[in-house]
Amino acid sequence: MLIDLIYNSIIDYSFNQFDIDKYPVDNLMSKALQQKIKYSQKQGLDIKIKYGFYGEVLLYSILYYFFQAKPLISRGYFYSPLTRSETSGYDSYHLAQHNDKVYLWFGEVKFKTSLYSCVTSALDGLNRALSDEYLSRNILALEEFTDRFSINGSKIESILTSWSENPCINIIDEVKKYEMTLVYPILLIYSYDSPDFEQKIIKAIECIDNHSNNTKISLSIDYRLFFILMPLEDIKVIKQRVIECIESKKPLI
Repeated sequence: MLIDLIYNSIIDYSFNQFDIDKYPVDNLMSKALQQKIKYSQKQGLDIKIKYGFYGEVLLYSILYYFFQAKPLISRGYFYSPLTRSETSGYDSYHLAQHNDKVYLWFGEVKFKTSLYSCVTSALDGLNRALSDEYLSRNILALEEFTDRFSINGSKIESILTSWSENPCINIIDEVKKYEMTLVYPILLIYSYDSPDFEQKIIKAIECIDNHSNNTKISLSIDYRLFFILMPLEDIKVIKQRVIECIESKKPLI
């Protein structure tokens, strides 16, 4: 089921709904693999397993379907087929709105062989990711994609319009003016073969706690930070089977 979820969500991760409605799904999948994610059929299995889209596609699906955070823009629009490099910035750009309060769901995912490597990698980058400078740069990077936003009339558009008219304004001050909150989910996907699920979660919490002492968050706006844990029996097998679905052109659901 997880394999099918990743495979069938590649299109949603790569395109906004107005593009999805224009073309047959098979054509969209071909376009996604060539233009929206890093994937080359010519490369060997060891290299393909290291691609970053598997976890990013899962994070997209979890935020959208379980937390009702709609994508502001699909992540695939940031990928350049010329450089064929992994997309920089946050791993998700979603929005949620409750009682006129706007929440920016900008997060990240770590899809690695061990819990330890996931946690240390996530925490090592946290000081940078949760900073005024990094958030500002990521919001500014959205400016050239406003015509592809899924959520028309969002307050992010108002901020970017104000910045276009006056590039001297402070992006963080604008975020504060609109009383936005950054929600920063960190999805950890790792191999852990213990049959005791409760013990898996306890071990993850202990690992996070033991390695968070040097984390110093400097973000000046309101934020929420939480971890989404996904221990699996063998992550390498999961990725291999997604690759098999792609290369066999398995019918999409």
